[in-house]
Amino acid sequence: MQQQHEDPGFAIRIGLLSVIAFMSWPVWMAIVAGQREFTWAVAWSAAVPVLLTLMVPFVAFHCAERIHHGFTRLEHALHIDTFVHDHMPHRHA
Repeated sequence: MQQQHEDPGFAIRIGLLSVIAFMSWPVWMAIVAGQREFTWAVAWSAAVPVLLTLMVPFVAFHCAERIHHGFTRLEHALHIDTFVHDHMPHRHA
């Protein structure tokens, strides 16, 4: 089985996400330019291009996998992993 960093399609997906994120800003600016005043609703509409832009490094650096691994280690260190997963306490050897 190929690792994700060896998959040539992964680089293509990151590139496409980058293009979509980059192109979302001019669309947002065109929408803002059509507004008569800058309101909170207009400001909140920037969340879409901001989130798309932040998704690029998040996906590229496999942050979701790292966060999941970190939470798994924390659950194990706090001994709550057994209660979360199988409701049975475990013993360390």
